[in-house]
Amino acid sequence: MTTGPTSASGHFDELYAASTDPWDTGTSWYEQRKRAIVQAMLPRQHCGVIFEPGCGSGELTLQLAARCQTLIASDFCEEAVRITRQKTAHLPHVQVRLQVLPEQWPVPAQDVPPFELIVFSELCYYFDAPQMAQMVALAVGGLAPEGHLLACHWKKDFDDRLLATRHLHQLIDAHAHLKRQACYEDEEILIDLWRKTGTSYDP
Repeated sequence: MTTGPTSASGHFDELYAASTDPWDTGTSWYEQRKRAIVQAMLPRQHCGVIFEPGCGSGELTLQLAARCQTLIASDFCEEAVRITRQKTAHLPHVQVRLQVLPEQWPVPAQDVPPFELIVFSELCYYFDAPQMAQMVALAVGGLAPEGHLLACHWKKDFDDRLLATRHLHQLIDAHAHLKRQACYEDEEILIDLWRKTGTSYDP
């Protein structure tokens, strides 16, 4: 759940220094329910390669790992990466990377195979609009033909937010090579699923 501009890293380091699960992702009903809805919305029972940027403390990572052949999870917070690596140490098909996005986005063909699924979970409101546009372009460029992008974000306001949830989902929805496939919304959360259309890999 944590990634973003390098300037924010100190804030998240402090959060993880105080707790190995700053957002109670392992115990809160909101988080458990969210993961169940995300699991139900995934378009395939099993994927080749999934990318989960902003993996945080790795609770969703564990569930995504059961749905793919290869999972690449990343975070810009060293403690989050350490925690998630520890949780997934028994899963050889899971890679957990320390990466600052969008600068260190993994490049298909150079670094990894094209992704069949990318999951933005509680991530994108930590970016401003230009960074978000770059993130969407990189995601579309990294998806395999007919690959999917899922975005899941809390709707209520909080101090660290740079973009409103509905606005950032609209930025994703506006990309010419993404077609919305499904949506779930209630008073707390918005989850959208898009499919990549066309065959171009150009962001």
